[in-house]
Amino acid sequence: MPGPVPKRSEERTRRNKPENEGGVSLSKGERVAFKIPPVDSNWAPRAKQWYRSLSRSGMREYYELSDYEMARVLCDALTEYYKRPTAMMLATILQGMTSLGVTEGERRRMRIELESPKELETPASIVALETYRAQLGVPEA
Repeated sequence: MPGPVPKRSEERTRRNKPENEGGVSLSKGERVAFKIPPVDSNWAPRAKQWYRSLSRSGMREYYELSDYEMARVLCDALTEYYKRPTAMMLATILQGMTSLGVTEGERRRMRIELESPKELETPASIVALETYRAQLGVPEA
């Protein structure tokens, strides 16, 4: 989507908000489980670091095997870029990264917003212990 980066949904104010936020209805396929391809030992250290960050990012829920293979191609290109940098190669690499939605601006253009996990007021371990005690009939301390 060309133009400025859209605002986050909580920052936008619309009275005539459409049902699907202007999204296109697509036919849906079935997700197939896959194992994330490993890091190549020949990659440059920064390329390895970037590749590993993809599997720890919030976008990992959206990536498919083909996205990881695209990232592997980009890591190959990054490794070559670090050996002989050119502006054209960097532009190509950054365009590839853009297609993976690695920046917040690109995710907003894709209409994907990642939110920080909400902290539970009571930790799950405490809730589990209290539930277990209640089942046993042990009075609360």
